[in-house]
Amino acid sequence: MPQLGATAVIAGFVLVSAVLIKRAMASETCTSPDSRVSLGDGNSIPAVGFGMYYTPPGAVAYDIVKEAIKIGYRHIDTAGFYENEADVGRAVKDSGVPRDQIHITSKVWPEAEGRWQTDAYNMVLEHVKASVEKLGTHADLYLIHWPVNPEQRVDYWLALEEAQKQGLVKSIGVSNFGVAHMQKLIDDPRTTVVPAANEVELHPFLRQDEIEAFCKPRGIRLIAYSPLSRAKRLDNPVIQEVAKAHGATPAQIHVRWSVQHGYVPLPKSVRTERVAENIDVFKFEITPAEMEKLDALDERLFTEWEEWGNLDPTKMD
Repeated sequence: MPQLGATAVIAGFVLVSAVLIKRAMASETCTSPDSRVSLGDGNSIPAVGFGMYYTPPGAVAYDIVKEAIKIGYRHIDTAGFYENEADVGRAVKDSGVPRDQIHITSKVWPEAEGRWQTDAYNMVLEHVKASVEKLGTHADLYLIHWPVNPEQRVDYWLALEEAQKQGLVKSIGVSNFGVAHMQKLIDDPRTTVVPAANEVELHPFLRQDEIEAFCKPRGIRLIAYSPLSRAKRLDNPVIQEVAKAHGATPAQIHVRWSVQHGYVPLPKSVRTERVAENIDVFKFEITPAEMEKLDALDERLFTEWEEWGNLDPTKMD
């Protein structure tokens, strides 16, 4: 019997692991607000998160995070760019819920100038440490916020790998990365960790099929920001029809659509009643026929990048 070389053995192990992860991700069923789904590295993440983008820092951020946790959220998504990491950390600490029951995601936003280009690795590591200091705890998932500076991306990623080794973060991933961006990270001989997640804008009016086709077999969980399409399509007739059929709101149909696809949606609001509504999506199930109708709504509707000229960050160089 021929003996396999080390490279073949490792490749086989990676392939088998990827298949097992894919099967696990496909078989997961979410039945309650505290349901969790797997990340590609073996860790898990609550199936619905609470987004903190555009939430003013200070009392507003602190109060709404405490309220969200009280309602039942166990997943808070923040970022250095949002300037509310410290408020998230204080609210989690003061919530009375054990820290190991709450998942915190944060992110680093590289700039297209200065040390972000000349000292990329150290800049990211410094910002991870600053995030952890503000949060007052580790990050359960830490992401590169966007794929700027193509020559420095691998250095950014290597810094996250080091942060993971140091115990500053549990899982590492990316945000707004397209297939080409992720492929280059994974293929680079210097990297050793596959992203555990990719956070992108994702809702019935902005499908990300190409990215999903790349991520799913590799165990890269898709996290959906702006899952409500920023309320721009809540009056869509198909959304309204499905909502009426289930006694749900249009916003709940958006969130439930993400959950049933295996995405992790991040609805956000500073109104308590909306916060509660957005996670109350586990008492009904959208039928396969209805899912087909919702899937057909894609119109490439980007809602978060107007100030950048409606940029699609997943297609950056």
